[in-house]
Amino acid sequence: MNSLNRRQFIQICGSSLVLAALPLSSLKAAAGARIVVVGGGFAGATAAKFLRLLGGDLSVTLVDPAAEHVSCVGSNLVLTGETPIATLTKPLATLRDRYGVQLVSDRAVIIDPFTHQVRLASGGTLPYEHVILAPGIDFETVPGHDFNVMPHAWIAGAQTTLLKNQLLAMPNGGTFVISIPRTPFRAHTAPYERATVVADFFRRNRPASKVLILDANSDIAAMRRTFNAAFTGIYRNIVQYVPNVTVNSADAANRSLNITRNGVTSIVSGNVINLIPTQRAGKLLFDSGLVPSGSRFAPVNPLNYETTQVPGSNVHILGDSQATGQAKSGHMANSQAKVCVDAIIRALVGLPPDSAPKTTAAAFPPITRDTASWTTTTFEFDPATGTMRAVAGTPAEAPQPTEEIREEMSGWVTNLLSDSFT
Repeated sequence: MNSLNRRQFIQICGSSLVLAALPLSSLKAAAGARIVVVGGGFAGATAAKFLRLLGGDLSVTLVDPAAEHVSCVGSNLVLTGETPIATLTKPLATLRDRYGVQLVSDRAVIIDPFTHQVRLASGGTLPYEHVILAPGIDFETVPGHDFNVMPHAWIAGAQTTLLKNQLLAMPNGGTFVISIPRTPFRAHTAPYERATVVADFFRRNRPASKVLILDANSDIAAMRRTFNAAFTGIYRNIVQYVPNVTVNSADAANRSLNITRNGVTSIVSGNVINLIPTQRAGKLLFDSGLVPSGSRFAPVNPLNYETTQVPGSNVHILGDSQATGQAKSGHMANSQAKVCVDAIIRALVGLPPDSAPKTTAAAFPPITRDTASWTTTTFEFDPATGTMRAVAGTPAEAPQPTEEIREEMSGWVTNLLSDSFT
C-alpha cells in the first residue's frame, strides 16, 4: 500500500461510508417514527447520528447512563502517557445539540419485542417502532478476580486510568502480566498491541522489566506476522509469549493467577496483572432473551442486524454483542451501524434492505514509540449461507511497521471518532 493509498484508506476509515441510494422523496411516510438506540458507544452513537442525518424527521432517542463515551480505540497509548484520556472522551450532548438526538440518562434493563417497549432502570418505558441495541460487552466471572486490583481496561475510562497508574508505579525489574481471553473478544489486535506498547515503555524507562503474555488461544489471534516479529525481534529480551493458557482463578491479595497449560497447573505472579476475562454480549441481551442458550453473543440477520431470536420484531443488535463472525471493534461497529440505519430507513418506507451490504474493520496498532502497522478486513454478505464473509485478500496487513504509518495512525483515530460522535 503506497503513501497515497494509505491516506485514502485513512479517510475512508473515518468518513461516512456511502449508504445505498434511498427514495428520499418518500421519507415523509417515516416522519415521526420512533427509533430508540441503547448504548452510546461507536455503534450506538453512529446509528443515532446517521438516523437523524438521513432519516428526515425520525424521532431518535439515545439511552445511556453516561454523559460521555471514552474510546477504547487509541486507549493503549493512555497507559504510557502518550495520549491524554481527555482526547478520547466524547460528550454525547454533541449528538443532541448538533443533530437533534434525544438523550435519556438511564439504563435499559429489558427489551420487550412484542409490545415494542424499552424498560428503564428508573421504572419508565420508551415505546419504539425500531430499537437498536449496542450495549457492548460483559465479562465472564473469574473466581477471586477483583477489577480494582487486576484491571481489565477493556472498557475505557476509570479502568484505563487505574492500569496506567499501576504501570507507572511499577519498579524497574518488575513483571507486567497480560492475560488474553479466548476468541471472539473485543478488538483482536488490541491485547497484543498493549503488550508492544508496554514493552516499548519498559525498553525506554524500565529496562529490567518484563512482559508476560498468557494467551488462551493457540496462537496470536490477529496480525500474527507483525506481532510475532515484534515479540521475537525488538522485544525478545522483554516479552515472553505463552499460548494455550487457561486462567482458573485469581488471587487479588497476592497478585497471582492459577493457570493451566497443556494439562499442567501452576501459579503466575506479577507486579501488575492485566486480566482480561472471556467476553460475552451485554447483560441486557441475556435478560431480554436475545442470546440462545449456550451462546455468548446474539445472532442477527446481517442484512439489517435484526435479532433472529424474534424475527420481525424490529429489534436490531450492533457492535460487540452481535454474532455474525465479523470483527468486534470500534471501526466495525461504526460500519455496521450505517448498514443498519440504511435498512431501517428502507423498512420505514416499505423497501427491503440492501441485498449486498459490505462492512470494514481496520486497526493501526503502534509497535514502537515511532512506528505502527495496519490491518484491514472487508466483509461481504454471502447469500448462500446468509452470513458475512471476509473478502478475498483480506485481512490485509502492512508489510512492516513504519514511521509513516505511525504518523497516519492518529489521523485514523481522529477521523473515526469524529465520524461517530461529532
